[in-house]
Amino acid sequence: MNKRIKFLFLLFLLSLLSQMPLSLIRFYAPIFAVKIGATGLILGLMGFSYGVVYTFSAYIIGKKSEKIGYIRSLEFGLIFYALIILLYVFVKIPYLLILIRGLEALSMSLVWPSLEALSKFFDNKKASTAMYTIGWSFASTIAPYLGSLFTLILVLPFIIASAFSLLGGILAIYLEPLKYEETNVISKIDLGKEIIFPIFFYGFSVSIIYAFYSAYAGIVFGVKGSGMIMSISSVFIVMAFLSAPLFKDEPKIGITLGLGLQVFYVILFVYKEFFLQLVSLSLIFYGSGIIYFYVLYKIMFTEIKGLGIRTGIFESSIGAGYTLGPLIGGLASFYGFDYIWLVAFIAAIVFLFFWVLIKFLPLKRAETIKMQMKIKKSNNKVSYILTALKGDCSFKAGHRFVVYRLHLHHFIANGYPPRFVRPAVDHGLFLQPLTPILIGLQDM
Repeated sequence: MNKRIKFLFLLFLLSLLSQMPLSLIRFYAPIFAVKIGATGLILGLMGFSYGVVYTFSAYIIGKKSEKIGYIRSLEFGLIFYALIILLYVFVKIPYLLILIRGLEALSMSLVWPSLEALSKFFDNKKASTAMYTIGWSFASTIAPYLGSLFTLILVLPFIIASAFSLLGGILAIYLEPLKYEETNVISKIDLGKEIIFPIFFYGFSVSIIYAFYSAYAGIVFGVKGSGMIMSISSVFIVMAFLSAPLFKDEPKIGITLGLGLQVFYVILFVYKEFFLQLVSLSLIFYGSGIIYFYVLYKIMFTEIKGLGIRTGIFESSIGAGYTLGPLIGGLASFYGFDYIWLVAFIAAIVFLFFWVLIKFLPLKRAETIKMQMKIKKSNNKVSYILTALKGDCSFKAGHRFVVYRLHLHHFIANGYPPRFVRPAVDHGLFLQPLTPILIGLQDM
């Protein structure tokens, strides 16, 4: 088999086999927990345990994975996960589930940063990112309904999930990263605005669904109805990954759409009709998928050096969302399961507000900094290169900036620039000959 095709095929399979057991457990563990006497708070603490362990371990292991080896981390993580899942078979006390979920997170922190990093080792990032994302999203689609078919024997879904994970660990041996020359590399990335903020909310939103919805829908619609809703709605994650490239040139529009669709949590709170719940959850998953794809796609175009750290931060930020979502949802469950969705709706509104604030209201966040002007003579014309004064600001290669082009008389008369332009900017900014002035500079 051609090495390129083999790599993409194995990447798809490993992504699928890594997500299949995880989605089976996410669907069935809350149902299992309720059957052995767990309360809404315990369900929340199960999600919290997974999230808090994953937040720290994903970053630490991601940072070390370059030295350990991505394939070795992947193999060990999947085999470790297969063993941990079998612990569910012996559990009779609900509180022990909190500990097991924490161990799950530890093993998965070996898997996902490594898989994401391995997706980078291919010259066609669109193809490798697509194989990776479609693989795990397809597993998310079929796993809940598959799990609902095997609930007659209480522990059978755990045994099946363990088998999937073990198979993935064995297949990982055959994955060989391809060597290639990096092109179109983004030298810098704003971790806060482009990775941590959007992917944290992704983790917050989906963790609330994974922690509570299968149990909630199981009570309202039965276990098979719950599995059907979770599986059908998960199809929209796949659809999001297929349509997300439409927004890759305008990522802030895509993320805004993704955040905006989270407001459908209010429908989950108000209505209990099967169809409305299905449509609302589908749209929530679609929005979450767009957010996830955009952030991961951005990481795929950064340089290889430090990739493990960036994928670790990516997964750690998801983990932070996994921590906060179930904890807040668990506290809200004291007032009833319905109030979990109300809390998620309020959180969606808050995140959407701050996203619009930092991305669509640029004048509010533009910095005014002092610049020093240097004269450069060329072809008998004088232009000025502005360089930041030491301690005020520094230009970073690969970053683009919005620059206000000022005419001195306008600046003096009105106190602000009449217009702004978007010139190509790297290390220096070229303006008309002026005396030293204040210039508004803003990161794009």
